[in-house]
Amino acid sequence: MSDNFQFQIPQHSERPYTISEINDGIARILEAGNTLVWVEGEISNWKPSSSGHCYFRLKDQESQIPAVIWKSSAAQLKFKPRDGDAIMAIASIRVYQKGGYYQLDIHRMQALGDGALYAAFEKLKAKLEKEGLFDPCHKKPLPVSVNRVGIITSKRGAALRDIIRVIASRSPQTDIVLIDVQVQGEKAAPEIAAAIRQMNEYGNVDCIITGRGGGSIEDLWAFNEEIVARAIYESGIPVISAVGHEVDFTIADFAADVRAPTPSVAGEIVVPDNRENARYFSTIAGRFAGASQRYFYDIQQQFNALCNRGSLKRPLRLLMELNQHKDDLEEQCCRNLGIVLQRNFSRFSAAAAKLNALSPLSVLARGYSVVTTENGTTVRSSKQVSAGMPVTIRFFDGKVRGTITSTAKDTGDTVAF
Repeated sequence: MSDNFQFQIPQHSERPYTISEINDGIARILEAGNTLVWVEGEISNWKPSSSGHCYFRLKDQESQIPAVIWKSSAAQLKFKPRDGDAIMAIASIRVYQKGGYYQLDIHRMQALGDGALYAAFEKLKAKLEKEGLFDPCHKKPLPVSVNRVGIITSKRGAALRDIIRVIASRSPQTDIVLIDVQVQGEKAAPEIAAAIRQMNEYGNVDCIITGRGGGSIEDLWAFNEEIVARAIYESGIPVISAVGHEVDFTIADFAADVRAPTPSVAGEIVVPDNRENARYFSTIAGRFAGASQRYFYDIQQQFNALCNRGSLKRPLRLLMELNQHKDDLEEQCCRNLGIVLQRNFSRFSAAAAKLNALSPLSVLARGYSVVTTENGTTVRSSKQVSAGMPVTIRFFDGKVRGTITSTAKDTGDTVAF
């Protein structure tokens, strides 16, 4: 059963919900949280059935809710309920899916005329809670490993037998230290408180279990006394409260470091199950053995593969082959380098020839010369010089200096082709 159940909105639903699915969903949502409550109200429409179950409504001035008390719980009632009776009850909220409504399943019920004890319970609970006796920050964690358990209860009670039976079956090597006390009556509370202090003085236990079997509120009242709550709070050894049944709550439960619903559960909480531990370690050992076997098998396979490799069988031949391969690579590298150099030299020669053809020196080599004035200006026309002007004449293989003696206009064709 999912603790996170939610109804899907219509846009996300593939089909409509049936009425049964609606009721089942409501039940799942309700049961995901705490459903155990302490309630008071007035009985209305009380109807015992032939099966022994009793059906009625519990109401106050503004509302009402269906309720049922099953045969086993009805047989323990100490009064005969009637319409109009004011009662207090411990109940669970439950959805009756077939009928499509929620109801209270009554576990314990008491006439409100006996409510003085409940009032005293609430008053003391509020007082101690205000003082911080129930604050979770004061709760001591149970030890991981418990070798010796201190038990404070009646040696004649069923609670002790249940605790011993569970511890013996789960962890038979665990030692038990018992302090026999009265668990109901006027002397019970002082004896329980003194035993808790005595167990702390003894000190040679890892944790303490104190409690008793089920009963009426009067039977359990010793565990609602302030002296017991303060002794539990002051204990330097973690205390497990195991009083009555799951539906029973006492002041000792709130003051204790851990509450056990029943004495048997206290035995389960305090020691691990050796059989479960043995199964767990057996499983872990099997996994370790399997993993180790696979690991060493893989190592062996790798070793065999290396042994069968030719390189390890003929290392000298491998070295010779590597040297020959190196020589091949050197020869190939030199050959490729020569090809690249020859290709680049041919490209360079062609480019040099093109540049040489365009060079002015090549023109001069064909019989031409270049005339420049004294300041280096190239003479391109006879108009740029006059008689007596010094000039420099550049030939292919050198240059001469001279002086213009005269100028004459060329009457020939001046068009350059």
